[in-house]
Amino acid sequence: MSPESRLTTLDGSLSATIWRFRNRPSYELRRPADHHTHVIAVPISGQHHHTYFGNGSLKWSRAHPIFHLNIVVAGEQPRGLFTSDQPFSYLHVYVRHSMVERVAANSGLLDVARTVTLIDPMCSHDPVVEFVCRQIVREMSCSDRLSQKMLDALGQQLIARLLRRHSSLSVSGVLSPKASAGYRDWRLRRTIAHLEAHLADDLRPADLANAVGLSTARLTAIFREGTGEPPYRWLMDRRFTRACELLATSSLSITEIAHQCGFASSQHLATVMRRRHGITPSDYRNQALTPTVPNS
Repeated sequence: MSPESRLTTLDGSLSATIWRFRNRPSYELRRPADHHTHVIAVPISGQHHHTYFGNGSLKWSRAHPIFHLNIVVAGEQPRGLFTSDQPFSYLHVYVRHSMVERVAANSGLLDVARTVTLIDPMCSHDPVVEFVCRQIVREMSCSDRLSQKMLDALGQQLIARLLRRHSSLSVSGVLSPKASAGYRDWRLRRTIAHLEAHLADDLRPADLANAVGLSTARLTAIFREGTGEPPYRWLMDRRFTRACELLATSSLSITEIAHQCGFASSQHLATVMRRRHGITPSDYRNQALTPTVPNS
């Protein structure tokens, strides 16, 4: 099986391919471990079920929505089982580990951590990764003389996001000094579960503290220790992420999505979307629903 299209940076440290699956109801893909390269895998069209094994061990098995990512970490031997009754497509971004280390070193992070590894988020959604990957797909469609330079710039942005959210640096305390200990705190886990269940509600700090049996001051302290940010900021990030998921995968109106995710109005959601991504919710939805895979 060969990729439908490919784009590589001038120095060869990063490349992207698009794979189209359309002839069979099931596929099994496996390859030897590559100790020098990470693969960021993101479905960009269709629906399918994905079962993933790393080094022979089952890691996860679930429906894999578009633009939910997983990472085949350098050194891991991957095996994927895919089933679907419709065509689906994937974007694979191949990143040399030396490039990841270079970005971390240039940021001064390796002065503290000395080493860095990526961590597979196992089919989760990251709106920043989605936005970057959509731009990569568009550059692959254009494929003009600037595309290689654009891929290099987008790759830098992608790696920065992976270092912040999906790496040993993001859980070790280098980027958030007390994050690792906090996530082991059952009170923080219970607070996050409560927030997830009440994204649409108008939660005041005192109400949240009462719901989990803590004082407001203690809750804020535990949350900062565990996540590096206060509860309200974490909640707003989670509401925005959920809104992006619904825009990309549901037929709900933008107003309905805004209300379900705790935004005061569609205008409020639009303001946040413009500030974070520079586009409107309608544009974001159109990008999500418009096929971006080049035609055969």
